[in-house]
Amino acid sequence: MIKVKWFGHSMWKIWNDDTSIIIDPFTDIGYPMPENETADIVLCSHDHFDHNNISLIKGYPEVVNTGGEFDIHNIHIQTFQVWHDNSRGSQRGPNLLMKFVISGKSFLFCGDLGHILSDETIEKIGKIDVIFVPVGGFYTIDAKTAKFIVDKIQPAIVFPMHYKTPVLDFPIAKKEEYLKLITDCRQIDSNEVELTEDDFQKKQTIILNYK
Repeated sequence: MIKVKWFGHSMWKIWNDDTSIIIDPFTDIGYPMPENETADIVLCSHDHFDHNNISLIKGYPEVVNTGGEFDIHNIHIQTFQVWHDNSRGSQRGPNLLMKFVISGKSFLFCGDLGHILSDETIEKIGKIDVIFVPVGGFYTIDAKTAKFIVDKIQPAIVFPMHYKTPVLDFPIAKKEEYLKLITDCRQIDSNEVELTEDDFQKKQTIILNYK
């Protein structure tokens, strides 16, 4: 059993019966602010206010926000240095791709990736079952670039993120710009989903509702 919860923007919780991970907790950017959320591990892809609110998470989690490989609570985590823009960080700084393995499945969180990934980086990342990828453009890659990267990595499950919603006052595109490029969308009227083994046997894009 693996459960995935979307709080909005790029903030996610992934957990099984043993370990919980929260990624890129935000400050008040318009989405409902989580209360009393706990985690064993917090991952932060970069040090921007809408991704690094570590103090929001209760339970004294261990934090990963640097490059390297880590084994925490039986979760193997590997980070890869990339950039928040298309000019090697000169505009918005660095960003980490964050790969972790939970219940035998490999997850890749792209943070605020701002450029196409090189074939060398994709080879280093290796096999990925689930990817969280920004699609809104402006601050990150846009929908077409996200689709290109997804096609290169070939995960079973795609969770688009970092796109425009009614509560977010950022100059980024809506999820529809990505959805019109694909044919395998599964929209769920909930902020969480439980992934079963059957879900990994087919390619699908999952859209959750932050409410």
